[in-house]
Amino acid sequence: MGYDWPLVGRERELAFARRALADAEVCGLLLTGRAGAGKTRLAKALLAELEAGGARTHWVRAMSSASTIPFGAFAHLLPGSANGTADRAHRLNQVAAHLTRGAEGRRLVLCVDDAHLLDDLSATLVHQLAATASAFVIVLAPHGVSVPDPVFAMWKDRVAERLDIGELTRDETRELITAAMGGRLDDGAEHRLWHLTLGNPLFLRELVQGGLDSGSLSAEDGVWRWSGALTATPRLVELIEIRTDRVDADERRLLELLAFGESLGSDPLVRLGAARVLASTEQAGLVVSERTGRRLEVRLAHPLYAEVIRRRTSPLRQRETFRILAQTLDMTGARRAEDKPRLVRWRLAAGLPTDPQLVRAAAETLLRKDFPQAEQLAAEAVRLGGGFAAKFLLAQVRIAGGRHADADALLAELAGETVSDVQHARVAATRARNLALGLGRFEQAHAVLDTAETAVSSGGDELATARAALRAAAGATRAALDLLGPVLDRNRRGDPLRLAALVVAAGALAESGRVEACLGVVEEGLAIASRISDADVPGAQARLDHARIVALCGAGRVEEAEDLAGDGYREAIRDRWGPALAGAAASLGTVALAYGNLRGAIRWLREALAAEAHDQPHAFRPAVVAALARATAMTGQAGEPPAVPGPLGTWAQAWVAAARGELTRAAELAASAAASTVAEGRLAIAAEMAHDVVRFGGEAPSVDLEGRLPGLYADHARASDPVALDEVATGFADVGARLLAAEAAASAGRAYRAEGKLGSAATSAQRARTWLESCEDAATPALALLETPLDLTVRELEIARLVATGLTSRAVADRLVVSVRTVDNVLHGVYAKLGISGRRELASVVGRPEVGSSPADAP
Repeated sequence: MGYDWPLVGRERELAFARRALADAEVCGLLLTGRAGAGKTRLAKALLAELEAGGARTHWVRAMSSASTIPFGAFAHLLPGSANGTADRAHRLNQVAAHLTRGAEGRRLVLCVDDAHLLDDLSATLVHQLAATASAFVIVLAPHGVSVPDPVFAMWKDRVAERLDIGELTRDETRELITAAMGGRLDDGAEHRLWHLTLGNPLFLRELVQGGLDSGSLSAEDGVWRWSGALTATPRLVELIEIRTDRVDADERRLLELLAFGESLGSDPLVRLGAARVLASTEQAGLVVSERTGRRLEVRLAHPLYAEVIRRRTSPLRQRETFRILAQTLDMTGARRAEDKPRLVRWRLAAGLPTDPQLVRAAAETLLRKDFPQAEQLAAEAVRLGGGFAAKFLLAQVRIAGGRHADADALLAELAGETVSDVQHARVAATRARNLALGLGRFEQAHAVLDTAETAVSSGGDELATARAALRAAAGATRAALDLLGPVLDRNRRGDPLRLAALVVAAGALAESGRVEACLGVVEEGLAIASRISDADVPGAQARLDHARIVALCGAGRVEEAEDLAGDGYREAIRDRWGPALAGAAASLGTVALAYGNLRGAIRWLREALAAEAHDQPHAFRPAVVAALARATAMTGQAGEPPAVPGPLGTWAQAWVAAARGELTRAAELAASAAASTVAEGRLAIAAEMAHDVVRFGGEAPSVDLEGRLPGLYADHARASDPVALDEVATGFADVGARLLAAEAAASAGRAYRAEGKLGSAATSAQRARTWLESCEDAATPALALLETPLDLTVRELEIARLVATGLTSRAVADRLVVSVRTVDNVLHGVYAKLGISGRRELASVVGRPEVGSSPADAP
């Protein structure tokens, strides 16, 4: 990737500069901003426009090595006679005349980069050319430096306008990355890049180039993803070192403290004797101060300064730096909530004695703020001899982080160290959930619970809750809720055990379609989670939020679900929590699928599968793979059916069959999946599966479920005339299900056409197309009704479309499990109805579904 990135996010600045260039009273433009903000890039864009308009342009760059040489910056533009011994005024006029003559009557535009390094004569020349209107002068200078007096006088005397170039906003940064790379950067990497660069285009470009050079930045499915650490190019490191190396020993110590301490209060720094260097480094633009509450905080001016300083600090000096940081924080009394984890981390890094119980408490505090740090501290608490509590916390953190095999090994070890029935039950329950949900080892999980139930006299509710979680994960929601009822009745206090039971109940209720009950359980669970440690039930908030999203989608409250899923996604990125990020992306994919935004659904579901989540939970991946297969098939792309067991896999196979044009088989598969899911008590999913039977042209099985969306499913199944179908379409649109609305409207349009009501048919078809505008790439079977002939039955249309792909009668018969004679008889009837002579004309009349036929299927 080259270094000439597109100019993005500078519309306001370009408009300002163009107005100045067009103003006869203005003869100059002073561009100032922080290093890397894009002054040079903007100036080059302006010069390119001016050259295209016929102007004569010159680019001059001042350098410190030529700052003592008269006209040093202009040496490459001047004749030899300009270096003679004439007096100052004569030489100035001679050089100015030479430059204006060289323009040959065209407008002369001079651009001077790094104007703060100009020698005196060059600076005076710049001022003279602008003041006499002999040239339009564009001057570039870094923010916060002193420029020569003649250059400053241009702006002060209103000869030139001043334009401050700031960093890009976050949206502009995202737009620049997309334009430069020809594709979107995944949100996790975009978040990290934004917080490291803060919109500085130069820093952004160099980090991206470093990622490309190191191979840690690569494209997958049209999305650029980052694996591993962000790598700065040597050029960027050198640029930052130039800024941070121009300091004395005391200033360097302050920069190191801020690099490793992130931000520090000014009072303890002053007590350490840093008052002078605080003032000098802030004046130099290396540190900034800001008030947070009653505290004045000091931090480095840019996050990348910290990255480079940390890289260049030796291990011994790092340890000493952390010792000073711990001493500094001790001076404040570590009164803020975030101070205690910082103090623990700094003491450990400094090699100072630290109580393992304090380390464990710090890890618990960071679970929902900085997941990698929490995992490191939990492991450190175990190393320091934190005992059972530290090991159990580390096992829970590993589960939450997706490291299920490592967690099981630790829990198996802990099972022999329990000293009470309560501990035994907690370890067994946690291990069983991890074995089943994380590793898919359900039989072993049940065996662990069986053994524990016979070995303990208390802790039965803990084990029953784990058993319910296993039942729910296996799809038996009714059985799970039956197990949880007595547990919730006996545990009415807001303790961790009740929260664990509520988490399982929320998921089971959401899948059962009991929306209001689910939302009530979620509300109670979140209230408990806000009062207790995140370590008591790791991931409780994320799991409760997911249950609420599922329930809201099922109830047709899609906008609420989208807002909630978006919040969870942003929090997971902030917390750097891989499995939570995968879960949040899956939730966003679920919401997009409910809307009918298939392109968005595919993007989010792929991101969920690609998220950096170690060993993704066994219970997570199959559902996402199946949803991705359905979303892909809804775009008309019939890939291979996913290897997903159970009703979810059958449901995905139904959509793959539909994309291939096998609507009869699709309806049969969807009906089978619905029946199996009803038996499990997962009525919300069963209702959606049953409705898909209607979408495939079949007769839907009955699913008894209350709610707005299930009611619309039932109305759609019963609708027998175009008016009823139009009403169903409106209902789907009202709840945000735009793809379903378009399909119902397409069916209404076909029904109106069959009745000869062409005006109503056109209106319904237009409504369908309007809703489809937000359903990019949608190509479901029902949408084909917008274009297909009226005379054909569903069966005739199915066979005609399959034959139109080039399949032989034998191949079609094998797919639909009918005789070859049946296929040929249907075809002859189709030809007669459509007035065509044979197979070759079918495709232009009935369309071509994507069949994905193998060579054996070819005619």
